[in-house]
Amino acid sequence: MRAIVLSIGRELVSGLRPEAHAAAVARALGAVGLSVLRHETLDDDVRAVAAALRRAAEEADVVVATGGLGPTLDDGTREALAEAMGVPLQEHPAAEAHLEAWARARRKILSASNRRQAMLPHGAEVLANPIGTAVGIAARVGRARVFCLPGVPAEMHRMLAEEVVPAIRRLVVGEQGTRAAPRSIVRTIRTFGLAESIVGERLADLMAPDRRPRIGTTVGAGIIDVHIYAFVAPEAVEADAAEVRRRLGDAVFGEGEERLEEVVAAILARKKRTLAVAESCTGGLVAAKLVNVPGISAYLEEAVVAYSDASKVRSVGVLECLIREHGAVSEAVARAMAEGIRRRTGADIGLGLTGIAGPGGGTPEKPVGTVWFALADAAGTPATREVFAGDRAFIRQRAANHALNLLRVRLMG
Repeated sequence: MRAIVLSIGRELVSGLRPEAHAAAVARALGAVGLSVLRHETLDDDVRAVAAALRRAAEEADVVVATGGLGPTLDDGTREALAEAMGVPLQEHPAAEAHLEAWARARRKILSASNRRQAMLPHGAEVLANPIGTAVGIAARVGRARVFCLPGVPAEMHRMLAEEVVPAIRRLVVGEQGTRAAPRSIVRTIRTFGLAESIVGERLADLMAPDRRPRIGTTVGAGIIDVHIYAFVAPEAVEADAAEVRRRLGDAVFGEGEERLEEVVAAILARKKRTLAVAESCTGGLVAAKLVNVPGISAYLEEAVVAYSDASKVRSVGVLECLIREHGAVSEAVARAMAEGIRRRTGADIGLGLTGIAGPGGGTPEKPVGTVWFALADAAGTPATREVFAGDRAFIRQRAANHALNLLRVRLMG
């Protein structure tokens, strides 16, 4: 069975907000055996959305659309679906009852605009929304089954899992009969520390265009994800995943959606090691990533943003003479930051990093993007220098990820 995913919203096509739902929808559809043909992003224009729904229904068995079900006049997905179906809108009793119950629970009076959300195409079914006003819609356009979901992320994700996926699973089982439906499988191996070109060279034969399973890569802030795409038995994917891990070695840090900070936190917990961080150019980004991991308080002793020269002296004990002699962005200062925060807190490991995030402040000797990293523990204080290209935000993200990866590698020995 084939599927098409539509994302609806003027804010999406104008670039005011990034499209964030299509990937999650596609993964969910693939997991129950559907092959996703494409994603489309559309303006809030009733005729354009209706035309897109008709086109999609001619090509695919399932169409999932997100967005455009709100109470305002620019939310036109209901009208577009009705036009594509060739039926009028009418008040749906279940949608009206949902709105009334929502208002009673919050002691609110429904506005006229809210009541628009009870108008559904004739013959459509309601998809329950337990946390919002906009019910979802299930209907048929031609031979295709169409599901329309709100664009609010929490509502979309919950309704996708609780309403749409079970309905599609029933469709797949009905088409396959008693046979088990094939599954679309995507396995992601996450790496850090190798250039994309090196990853490509090491996996060249596995990434041949006509090879199955297919293998491709994506890159973000230094993290290179290797994706294994298959519509086959899981054993073939497992074999390729093992081979990718073998070829890329210690650069592999996780799988799926696993983040560097989660891996570092797990190793700290397993080895019962504590950490203290002194950051400059990253402005607390390393600490923020770590603090996103539940339970990190048992292993993260302290994090300091020592941004100015005075703060480096006052907060982590960097000697003024080191800054005068070597500059704030230097191996000596990074080492002093790592050793100072470790000494002051009593942590097992001290991390120090200092750099130039730009856009100004660079020199020929220390260009924008220069960052020094140091890790202090009982074995010593190794330091490394990197020069990252990109804008200020990218350099900070790249430096924070690099620091976490240095921690990972050091903890692994």
